Amino acid sequence: MIYKTILIMKTKKLNLGIVGGGSKSWIGHVHRIAARYDDQYEIVAGVFSRNVKSSTEFGRKIGVSKERCYSNYKQMANEEAKRKDGINVVSIMTPPSSHQIIAETFIDKNIHVISDKPFAGNLEQAKKLYKKIKFNKKIKYALTHNYSAYPMVREAKVLVEKGKIGKVEYVNVEYVQDWSEGKNLTSKNAKKNLKWKLDSKIVGASAVLNEIGTHAYHLASYISGLKGKTIFADIKQVSKKIKMDDNAQVMINFTNGAKGMFWTSVMAKGGVYGLKIRIFGSKGSIEWVQNDPGYLKFNPSRGAVKLLERGFHNAELSKKFSRIKFGHPEGYLDAFANIYREFATSIKSKTKQRNFYPNEDEGLETAKFINACKISSRKKRWVKI
Repeated sequence: MIYKTILIMKTKKLNLGIVGGGSKSWIGHVHRIAARYDDQYEIVAGVFSRNVKSSTEFGRKIGVSKERCYSNYKQMANEEAKRKDGINVVSIMTPPSSHQIIAETFIDKNIHVISDKPFAGNLEQAKKLYKKIKFNKKIKYALTHNYSAYPMVREAKVLVEKGKIGKVEYVNVEYVQDWSEGKNLTSKNAKKNLKWKLDSKIVGASAVLNEIGTHAYHLASYISGLKGKTIFADIKQVSKKIKMDDNAQVMINFTNGAKGMFWTSVMAKGGVYGLKIRIFGSKGSIEWVQNDPGYLKFNPSRGAVKLLERGFHNAELSKKFSRIKFGHPEGYLDAFANIYREFATSIKSKTKQRNFYPNEDEGLETAKFINACKISSRKKRWVKI
């Protein structure tokens, strides 16, 4: 497989429409930031909430004109398809079971689709959507399994493709969270804590598998290059009264004969964003942990363990997908964004509320420190700042 350097095309921005991802949606915030990072999209239309008033208010807040804040996705697809400046792409960030029908509506209007995972709520929906996408040659479709885009995940994929760990023999992947926030869920507090995830008509075939398990399985297949052939699964529900899938342990036989162990849970007490994968081959193994994403552990069957760092030396491919230099961890750009956001809030606010962004006070202090360092070094003695 050939990977080419990512180039930011200097062309007109794509008009982007959004379905879902309103003011209280965390994932909506993530999608909007991602769309703006490289100045390739402009958000011009959307349906951000089932509540028309809330949807319009939020749309106006992020710069969408009132007439392009629609009451529902069907109206949006119809109206935008008529416009000369209509949307080129729609981004879907609604609950799982709605992904298929929303995507198909825009595909019928020849509008490209970016969708949050999972692909669909269940297999029946997935087959219908897949057929629709393949039938329409005018559109392209992207699914945001975002972990596959980490630089060191792509480095891992190529290591496997190049045979650096030999034939893949074992795959161990897990993704755990704690949706209960450490609480014991009961029939009384479950609705408050889990909300729509309790409704199978909304969450789809399985809450734990659709929401985070899909990421884990995709990551295992993406890096290993393998597909599952047969599986043995043990899926657990929260309780007899709370009928939501919360834990899944699966043994997998992959197409090349490799064995896999898969675990995902949304009720693992103390399980804070635990996504990790280990792949063992006939010549060695690799390991990637999402909480420390800048590194890939490469362990040959003979010789010393190698810790490959994103964008550095032996991880050449990762440089093509790195937005910041090695030595700076993922999150560097987000920290910049936090300062910009807080400063904008400060400018707009008339109150003297506390702000966390660095200002002239810190600027002076750092200048004093540097000056003292220079004097101390020159005079070879202790110096007051």
